[in-house]
Amino acid sequence: MNEIYIFNTAKLAVKSIINTASIYPKPGLITPLDNNALDGVDYQCLIDSAMSLFQCFINLASAGSDSEALKPDDAFTIMISPGRIGRNDVLRASRGKLSLKGHILSLGLLSAAAGRLLAQNRILTPGALVLTASSFAEGLIERDLWPLEDLRGKKIFTDGERVYLSYGIEGCRGEVEHGYTMTLKAVESLRRLKATQGQLNFRERCTHTLIEIIAENQDSTLAAHGGITELIKVQDEAKNVIESGGMLTSSGIEAIFNMDKNLRSRGVSPMGSAVILSGALFIMELAEMKLTRSGYDEK
Repeated sequence: MNEIYIFNTAKLAVKSIINTASIYPKPGLITPLDNNALDGVDYQCLIDSAMSLFQCFINLASAGSDSEALKPDDAFTIMISPGRIGRNDVLRASRGKLSLKGHILSLGLLSAAAGRLLAQNRILTPGALVLTASSFAEGLIERDLWPLEDLRGKKIFTDGERVYLSYGIEGCRGEVEHGYTMTLKAVESLRRLKATQGQLNFRERCTHTLIEIIAENQDSTLAAHGGITELIKVQDEAKNVIESGGMLTSSGIEAIFNMDKNLRSRGVSPMGSAVILSGALFIMELAEMKLTRSGYDEK
């Protein structure tokens, strides 16, 4: 039964990336109709990259299950190698166009958390999932980001490292270590919209929630390619969309399409916010998943 559960966990992790990719409209981001505004990567490339992570998520869920008796930081050490292999798989699948590092970190730790909770016979509530996942990441910012100041001029920094040094934005590392704060807000938004806005379908609920995420998220991709000025500008645009009603009104929908047009004209993309939405969808699927003796999940 553990093997079946781990398989289904990995399936849902990949599904969450694909579902996020399939949402339309999505300002500046990949959709089935639009390429990424930042680098021109298309929908098929993202789908191929997501599918290549299936084994990675299986390995990380297994690592969480197998290390359930270890301290979280010791368990995290075991997860480093599967994560690196997953990134290499994505690079091969995308021919170097994508790395999906944020997805690997966020969804990978949630996969490991699901495996650990299963091994401990605990219920997969959103709270339990994020507390367990963030416990694996304890000390991540201190290890990865704090030493960067001393390395100026000695190494080539990644986009995320440059953003931290310039603006103190912690990106996906901060999201996972600090308890998936934005991700849990997105979970609550999706649940609220489903309960109170019956006229919205799944795609529309996701688009509305994504705009809410963009309005608050300290998106490291936006800051890396447009500076803090662009980050604030995009946040303000998202807030204006929400004030117009978002997916709940015709004027809000028009504002979303206008925002999309504006972001594409400026060549900016809130990719970090898309990672958060994927994490929220994954948490919701895991919390609802039940196993049967046949191995199929039922809701």
